[in-house]
Amino acid sequence: MVEVIVGLRRRWRTAVVIFLLSLGISAAITQQMTPTYDAQTQMFIALGDTDSNAIALQSGVLFANSRVKSYPDLVKSPLVLDPVIKSLGLDTTAQALSSKISAEVTPNTVLMNIDVTDGSPTQAADIANSVAKNLVPLIESLDSSQGTSQTAPVRATIVRPAVAPTSASSPIPWLNLTIGGFLGLVLGLGAAALREALDTTVKNDGDVEQATGMPTIGMIPVNSDSATAPTINHGQGNTVWAESYRMLRTNISYLDPDNPPKSIIVTSALSGDGKSLTSINLAASMGQNNRRAILIEADLRRPSISSTLGLTPDVGVTNVVAGKALISDVLQHATGFDVITSGPIPPNPSELLGSHAFGRMIEELGRTYDSIIIDSPPLLAVTDAAVASLHADGVVVVCSARRTKRQELKRAIESLLAVEAKVLGVVVNRIKGQQGGYYEYSYRYEYRSVPTNGRRKR
Repeated sequence: MVEVIVGLRRRWRTAVVIFLLSLGISAAITQQMTPTYDAQTQMFIALGDTDSNAIALQSGVLFANSRVKSYPDLVKSPLVLDPVIKSLGLDTTAQALSSKISAEVTPNTVLMNIDVTDGSPTQAADIANSVAKNLVPLIESLDSSQGTSQTAPVRATIVRPAVAPTSASSPIPWLNLTIGGFLGLVLGLGAAALREALDTTVKNDGDVEQATGMPTIGMIPVNSDSATAPTINHGQGNTVWAESYRMLRTNISYLDPDNPPKSIIVTSALSGDGKSLTSINLAASMGQNNRRAILIEADLRRPSISSTLGLTPDVGVTNVVAGKALISDVLQHATGFDVITSGPIPPNPSELLGSHAFGRMIEELGRTYDSIIIDSPPLLAVTDAAVASLHADGVVVVCSARRTKRQELKRAIESLLAVEAKVLGVVVNRIKGQQGGYYEYSYRYEYRSVPTNGRRKR
């Protein structure tokens, strides 16, 4: 039940839009409807002149009660309506006029109500009164046993003439809007629930655990300023965004307090999930913790770190692994950490990252730096990150909230486990929510022993 409520809260815009749309349609239809008015006249069916003895009186009552049941049908007959049309000068036929008229006998009485619906309140009353007026002689004529020379056993009397109504009977705006609003609410909630059920993207740490069984070690909120200020610093204005990376740094250190991972590969399932920005700020947060940190741009297919940080991309990883440069030759500096950019894009990135030369570079950096953050390509696109993971102490997988599908994240994790890589956990990026409080996000870091599948510790 809680998950349903949370899901509907996420889809509240869908429900509100459909509710308002339904309300607007109801209002528009009501506005376009032609008002109609109801007028009613009431007739009393009484006994005619009869003997005063009890038997005759009872017989007359039974006769009147049986007769009155047939009068509602008589109201719509041409014998009644043709004179009404003629007297009122109506431009219609008896059949068309009959659709506006209804008659009903009140149960267990001899009272008959004649209702007329028309677009004009005055005409509705005139038609009702004219119908009753023409019905009176017709009833007495038809019920005379021997024509007009005999007294009719029943007599019809108009007891309540129709008056012109002061308000329309249809449409009823408040009723139409209520019905429209209720239907909109039901349809809106149904559509929101359906969208939530069909949405297989990762939205929170619960989705990560359900899809992969891996812990969520970081939840990064959306930051509209990341394009102009991509790196966190001590004067970071967006405290929630900056603190989320520091929390990620802390969570990584607590995964194995006695032997924290030094070299960490940061990757993602798909391109565009924010792995490079996560790599940059994880390195920056490590540097803020009095640790010597270095960021390696190992995405040798579509490198972006050099342009994000404004560094020179001409020399870097490719040159060192190919033996054409030393680490000291390609080392560059950012605020709080060092960087080795990708260098020239090679024709064989997977072979280069899986080579012993790349592994030796990581080992050499490990003798100088406390933390080595390695940005690598997406897992589902190429095998680069999987082969590079053999040279690292652990892998962090980044996914984008409401973008990365649970099945895609699962496949990415499985590709790492297939090469016996140690998956440290998942970072859910671009979480949406209010940032007024220090933390609006529910962290449920339940640390488990992450399966290593026999992976040998470095």
